[in-house]
Amino acid sequence: MEKTKGELIGEFHNKMVTTTIKELSPEGVRMEVNIEGEIKGKLNANSIDTTSLLFKTDGTYDYETKSVATTTEGDTVVLWGSGKGRSTGPMTASFEGELHYMTQSPRLTWLNNTTALTEGTVDRMSREIQGKAYKK
Repeated sequence: MEKTKGELIGEFHNKMVTTTIKELSPEGVRMEVNIEGEIKGKLNANSIDTTSLLFKTDGTYDYETKSVATTTEGDTVVLWGSGKGRSTGPMTASFEGELHYMTQSPRLTWLNNTTALTEGTVDRMSREIQGKAYKK
């Protein structure tokens, strides 16, 4: 079932900085990735993120992410969400999920209580993540 996409909140261009293997089990590999990136669109900000992943033996993965984004004006937005992904090649993957936003910035109050649908791609060789967030 195709999910309806609303207004584009922003496109993100991220880079994985560090990766920590947390657990190896019959279920799969649990990892934690620290990410730095940039959001461009209705929301323009730089972000730092920590994403916890479970890479399953069938080539799919689940993730949970927490982020702090800061605009050039100094406003702060916190984001959190989760989703699912799958391998699309030896070093590539795709993902989709949801993000939630919270801020105390008067300029960005439109983000409060907003849920976004996210989709994107991962290149594990270059360690780059590209994606988009749409208002749900």
